[in-house]
Amino acid sequence: MNILRFTRLAAIAGLAAALISGGATSSFGQSSTADWTTSWAKKLGVKLEESLNSRGPDAWKSADNPLVFITTEGPGYSGLLSRTKLPGVVVIDADSRKVVTSQNYDVLSFGWKSVMEPHGLGVSGDGKWIYLPTGEGSFGTRDKGRLLIINARTLKLDKVLKLQSNPHHAKSFINGAGKSLVLVESFMGGRQPTFILDPANDNKVVGGVEKSVVNGKRSGLGFISPDGEELFMVVGGHHSPPKTLDKKSSAAIYRIDTKSWQRKGMVSIPDGNPIWTSFSSDGRFAYISGSHGSNVFKYDRSANEIVSYSRSGVLGPYGAHLGWKDRFLYSVGKGESSHNRGKVLGLVDTKLMGKPRGNFGMDQFTTNCVRGDHGTLHPDPEANELWITCNSSFEVVVFDLDQRKVTARIAMPNGGSTHSGAFVKYAGWNGEVLSDQNGLQGNALALKRKLLGMAGARPSLPDTVERH
Repeated sequence: MNILRFTRLAAIAGLAAALISGGATSSFGQSSTADWTTSWAKKLGVKLEESLNSRGPDAWKSADNPLVFITTEGPGYSGLLSRTKLPGVVVIDADSRKVVTSQNYDVLSFGWKSVMEPHGLGVSGDGKWIYLPTGEGSFGTRDKGRLLIINARTLKLDKVLKLQSNPHHAKSFINGAGKSLVLVESFMGGRQPTFILDPANDNKVVGGVEKSVVNGKRSGLGFISPDGEELFMVVGGHHSPPKTLDKKSSAAIYRIDTKSWQRKGMVSIPDGNPIWTSFSSDGRFAYISGSHGSNVFKYDRSANEIVSYSRSGVLGPYGAHLGWKDRFLYSVGKGESSHNRGKVLGLVDTKLMGKPRGNFGMDQFTTNCVRGDHGTLHPDPEANELWITCNSSFEVVVFDLDQRKVTARIAMPNGGSTHSGAFVKYAGWNGEVLSDQNGLQGNALALKRKLLGMAGARPSLPDTVERH
């Protein structure tokens, strides 16, 4: 038996866990495959490959760093490679902007032949678990995908899930019943359906989107509406331009009920490659980035139709994020479906979308964040910052939304590539995700709604800047 590979046998699990860089530990102990596997896991092809003991000493002090940004670190991709050969996580103090700690995971000791660049990272709503998508091979590799589930306190592996293809992003959300869950999606290949984990129940699979729900088509990124009732998922689309971009393309947003996980509606998107969805704070509108035409579309949930659109201000937008005022949308110019070396940030005035001379409500800012893909809004409105992850200049760039310029550059500690992350606030080790790929959450979203006059007195919000 090769003890360099993790096995499920309790006698060697502890030894195998020690092979991970920095050691190993678990808050709930090890799980058997039979106890962990649910009907949803079987339907969606998610397997528990390794269950480890992630207990151990604290890897960092939450008392000294009560608000942190947790992001990925990896080897890079598409010809722009970093110094790091292994997937990992980095913890950054959100106030001082200093790296608190980092941890890489020696997955090659599992017997893997290669490492898939982590393209996203999620944290459970209570801050206890980190979800790191990775695997072997590249984007479309079959049956080689893995999701690493990490104890956020010890930074040791707790579980390894095996998937039918490589996962893409993970994000937390609160469903319509008020339960905190985690969504994991794959790259657009259709082999691995999106699935839902319950952090409070041993990270078991408790829901997801079967292929039949999306008519067997490729599914892309998914985002949960602020009310927790719907999953908006990109379905279909292609990487070659449609014949006429102003006509309906094969791409659509499917609206999926988060209770039944069945489709409840859809709307065609006039772009060959729609990417991101951001919701207004009241949940009325969704803003969708289209990378082929470099547009942003405004979608009315009640009318179930696109009501206006605007140029995004950048070429090949990927992430599209609302600031503390829903007035301004910031598009990250990755160069998706194009040169894939973008280093600019666009601004769209959502009040001027679709109106005459609407393009005068746009702007563009150079960040030199090479291949920035998406950003995360800092959960403090006084900071008023968008943190953009740069997977080819190997840093996190802090963009001040008041000054509209880069005010800090946070280099990855091991020279690795970084994609997305989550702001988490801790009181002791009781945590709360306040902002991630799914936008502001919890108390941060409640604060934004209050500042926008959705609860209580309406504060003064100037049109030209976003400071409150």
